[in-house]
Amino acid sequence: MEPRLKILLSLSALVFLGADRWKVSAATCEFPAVFNFGDSNSDTGGLSAVFGQAGPPAGETYFGAPAGRYSDGRLIIDFIAEAVGLPYLSAFLDALGSNFTHGANFATAGSTIRPPNTTLSQSGFSPISLNVQWYEFHDFIRRSQIIRNRGGFFGQLMPKEEDFSRALYTFDIGQNDLTYGYFTNMSTDEVRAYVPDVLGQFKTVIKNIYDQGGRSFWIHNTGPVGCLPYIMDRLLITAGQVDEYGCADPFNQVAKYFNSKLKITVQQLRQELSEAAITYVDVYSLKYTLITKANKFGFVQPLKACCGYGGKYNYNIHVGCGGTVRVDGKEVVVGSCKDPSVKINWDGVHFTEAANKWIFDKIVGGAFSDPPIPLNMACQRHSAH
Repeated sequence: MEPRLKILLSLSALVFLGADRWKVSAATCEFPAVFNFGDSNSDTGGLSAVFGQAGPPAGETYFGAPAGRYSDGRLIIDFIAEAVGLPYLSAFLDALGSNFTHGANFATAGSTIRPPNTTLSQSGFSPISLNVQWYEFHDFIRRSQIIRNRGGFFGQLMPKEEDFSRALYTFDIGQNDLTYGYFTNMSTDEVRAYVPDVLGQFKTVIKNIYDQGGRSFWIHNTGPVGCLPYIMDRLLITAGQVDEYGCADPFNQVAKYFNSKLKITVQQLRQELSEAAITYVDVYSLKYTLITKANKFGFVQPLKACCGYGGKYNYNIHVGCGGTVRVDGKEVVVGSCKDPSVKINWDGVHFTEAANKWIFDKIVGGAFSDPPIPLNMACQRHSAH
């Protein structure tokens, strides 16, 4: 065979193999389970199971009743489950009616990455910090297989052993680490100073899950906390610290600082965990865009809570959503607004189902991800690793 022909055939083979590799890398993923870690942004019943249900009108829009979520309906994690073809996640801490066949949710409202030094009653922050969620997951792997191997009804409610390595591991946590600092009278510089330690602990948990076989990670950054009513109502802000949209800029700057360091942490994890597919998702940009351009997207009064009472932001720390207040000598229940579908903020802290759906619709395709891959390809490692 002529040397030139050999070269052409070799090149053709390389092109063919390259195309074949691209087909493999572009294949969509089939996640048999989702395991979620986080705070109230993704809690589907953890805190409610331990400390009492988030009462009505929570859950009214979709579930028709309280469903363990701090919203009027579904959360982003619910839409993630829908998108990968799985049922909504049962909270690990909920002993009633839970089904863990397709994963479990370890998130609880008020959770931080770094363990808090206060009780829930003192500060409002959950004792179920990320390291505790990891302990729960570690125990869940072992005990779920013992139960499954016994067979019977309860065995059918547990995931298969092989599902742990093929599952999607989702994270939405960090917001409370920032607000915890402010609520315990730390300065902005002090909050920034402990971010590296917070992310060091986050990194440890990711590595622990990897060591247990986890390979696909979907990690949300934290949102613009300076645009949330409970922050703007409770923390002192000068007029010069308010941006053109009415948000408290110093708190948003700290969130952006946290996110920049989180992204670096993710990059380090990609280098250290050679078999992991890690997707960093920029929900901050989407949440800020939604809040600052609310009218453009069909929403109104982006800085006012739908379910609340009084004040500039329809938020009162002493009278929460579903609570009661005395008006003209009568007790009145603090209910939801007339149309939650056009509101962004639900109760001063959390987003409405409509806002969650808007955000999810933007992230599912990968436009706000690094690497820029859609949710259904989050098991695929990328050259950016």
